[in-house]
Amino acid sequence: MENKKLIVFICNWDAYHGLETAGAEQLSYDPRVIPIRLTCMGRISTGIILKAFEQGAMGVLLLGCPKDDCRYDSGIRFAEKVVVETKKILNLLGYAEDRLRLDHLKTGEGKAFTEKVSEFMRRLGKPTAS
Repeated sequence: MENKKLIVFICNWDAYHGLETAGAEQLSYDPRVIPIRLTCMGRISTGIILKAFEQGAMGVLLLGCPKDDCRYDSGIRFAEKVVVETKKILNLLGYAEDRLRLDHLKTGEGKAFTEKVSEFMRRLGKPTAS
């Protein structure tokens, strides 16, 4: 998994501001991370997530707004349902479900952004128990 990428789908609002803050504060994260900006986590779909794995992603991290701060009211709750359904499909396809994660990020949390990404990368790098 050394050369594989981590796809990070980022909400346009709070989570994206965390990415911007990380850049402004010159905080670093693994260069294998590919951030993809969405208008809202409510725009994510099972197909998009599965496509990332099909293209060789080692993991997919979804970073959205906190539940009470969603600009579109229910986007993050919709994403939670998509993640549950996608994990079921990942299991059927032989992928470990911990390769997909949904998390939250408040506006301007650059350090939290880098920490969440780094922690997820560390978890992906650990061998799973058989």
